[in-house]
Order: sequence, then structure tokens, then C-alpha cells
Amino acid sequence: MKKIVTLLLFVLGLSGCQLQPASLATDQVNAVIGNASYVAATGQLPTTSTPDEARVQAHLAYAERLLRQKSTTGLSPTLAQRRANLLDKLHAYWQAGVFPRNHDYPSERRPCFIDRDGRLCAVGFLVAETAGRPVAERINQQHKYDLITAMRTPALAAWVQSSGLTLAECALIQPTYGSPVTLGSATAVPVQTSYGIGSAMWSGVNVMLGLANASQFNQPNAGRGAAYVGLVSGTAQALLGALHLPADMPPITGINSILPGKSYAAERTVSFLNIGAGTATLAVSAWNLLHHRNATVERTEVGLVNYPGSAGGTGLSLTRRF
Repeated sequence: MKKIVTLLLFVLGLSGCQLQPASLATDQVNAVIGNASYVAATGQLPTTSTPDEARVQAHLAYAERLLRQKSTTGLSPTLAQRRANLLDKLHAYWQAGVFPRNHDYPSERRPCFIDRDGRLCAVGFLVAETAGRPVAERINQQHKYDLITAMRTPALAAWVQSSGLTLAECALIQPTYGSPVTLGSATAVPVQTSYGIGSAMWSGVNVMLGLANASQFNQPNAGRGAAYVGLVSGTAQALLGALHLPADMPPITGINSILPGKSYAAERTVSFLNIGAGTATLAVSAWNLLHHRNATVERTEVGLVNYPGSAGGTGLSLTRRF
């Protein structure tokens, strides 16, 4: 009985190991050749800001090139044809650029046979295209985040044997994937001190000009200076606000992106206040100026005059007030 219990515990331990794949290097796009593919494509190592799609595409293009250069003299004509067909499909796959996401291991890069959204990895795609999607799904149920060399399933073994590729070559193809970074809200950019203070002072000046112009509505003999100054100052403040309406910068989404967006809402609020204050000053000043012009016209009057007496009559009267 004791031996049976020990054996059961051993089996359960093995099952637990299968459910939790061994930790992998966090920055390698492939377990066989590391980041050699990206270095070959760009001449430099990838950084934390390098888009994951670019890393995976560079690797798959590199792997395809290596596999096409390998001699197939040891293969039967049937297997050689299947191999060539698979490499053609691999080429179309990486050019399309639709790759799975590693949603469950945020601290490391992982292979992912089929992700939660149904996107297949390169090897999973080749299996689905040639053996059918159900076969790929069965492999994914047992080895979703495993390396090809760690997969122990008859379905994959049978497919490799009939593909014209070796297990080592499939391991060369298999990329790892980073986790999608969930970016928080955009960073709020404060208003520049000079712009904020300048806008406040200008608004104060235009408020006083608006009041001055409004006080002259019923005073036709008042000067026009406040009206002209208000027209210029109001127009200038409105233009200042219109020229300071920056658009928000959206975050850089994608795999391993660490660049948040920027929000210029505060500066736009100040700019809208400038536009509103400037437009109001402009309107009041223009109204005051038009009122002065109407008052000037009314100083000159033309009318008819009746003359009394026996020799009286009617005449034209022109009156000018100074």
C-alpha cells in the first residue's frame, strides 16, 4: 500500500511539472539561436522598446532562410515537396504578421501554441494548415506554453515525421512571445508657466477693455480708443488660443511597449478660455465701434421746414450738430 501511495505522489508530481513549464530566458526570441535573427536583420540587439512583432518577423524570416539553404538530399521526393510547401506557408505566415500573445507569463517570454484569441504560433499554423485545426487544438490543450522539444504528444510526433522537417528544425522555427503591456491612463502634461501666466494677464486686460467698451454704449460722444484697442487685443488673444490646441499623444500599443500616452487637456482648457475671452472682447469692441458710427451719422439731420406768414412756404432744412 505504501508503495502505491508513493507511486501516485510521483505521478502527480510529474503532472504538476507539465502544468508549469520550466522558466525560460526572458529576452530570447528563440530557444535555439536566441536573438541572432534580430542581430542579423538590424545589426543590433533588441531592446525593451523593440516591438515584439518586429522581433518575431525577423526571427521567422531568418529561420525560413536557414531551412531553405539546408540540403534535402536525404529526403524522399514526397517529403522534400512537403517541406518546400511548409516553408512557403511559413513565408506567408510571417509576412501576414498575425502572431499569438503570451497572456499568462508577464515576466518572461514564452512560446504560445494558440492564444486565447485563437491566434496560432508559426508551428501551430503549419500543423493546422496541413493536418487540420483540430490536431493543432489537441496539441495546444497539452502543451500551450511548452517548447517544441518538451512536447510529448503522438499528434505532434506523427506530424513532424510526415512533414519533411525534423523536431530540431521545428524548434528553430518556434518563437517566444512577450506579454501585452496594459498601459494606464495617459500622462497629464501641465500647462507651461509662461503660457498660463500670460493667458491670465491677457484675460484680465481684455476684461477691463470689455467693461470699458460696454460703458460707452450710451455715450455717443465718447472716444473710440477703447474700441480699437479691444478689437486688436481680443483678436490677438483668440488667435493665441487657437494656435495652442495640441492633440493628445496616444500610447504606443503592442507587445512590450512601455511608452505611455500624453494628455494636453490642461493646455487645451486654457486655450479655449483664451478663445472665449478674446472673442467676447472682440464682439463688445466691434459693437461699441458700430454704435459710435451710428451716433456720428445721427448728428447730421435733413428735414422740411414751414415758414410762417403771408409769404410763408416750405423749405429744406440741413442741421449739423458739433
